[in-house]
Amino acid sequence: MEALARVDRALRDHAIRLRRTSAVTSANARLEPVLYESGHVLEGYVEATLANGDAVCWCLDVRWSEESWIIEATLDRKAGDRQEIVEELPLETGTDLAAFIEALNRVVRELLALSASEQDRGS
Repeated sequence: MEALARVDRALRDHAIRLRRTSAVTSANARLEPVLYESGHVLEGYVEATLANGDAVCWCLDVRWSEESWIIEATLDRKAGDRQEIVEELPLETGTDLAAFIEALNRVVRELLALSASEQDRGS
């Protein structure tokens, strides 16, 4: 639970920092478990709306396979009805809880470190 609380705090802090910049008009963060037909997913994101109307989203998905935790992270950009992946971090896995928590912390730090240069692409 502590690891999830730390991820949630990191996402919310990132949204707060983004809201303080002139390029961002709003920013939201969320971390929640979601049940799909294919299984459970822990979804986290920070979505920022830019002054030009585009949106940038730092996306985190965590799944459990029969062997390991799987962590995916992307930086996405939405412009009108188009969405593109600007950057995708390497897939991370952890076979036990300690390895999973270590990988999750590392991925979240790397994901949230993607910054203004990625936000400004396509402007």
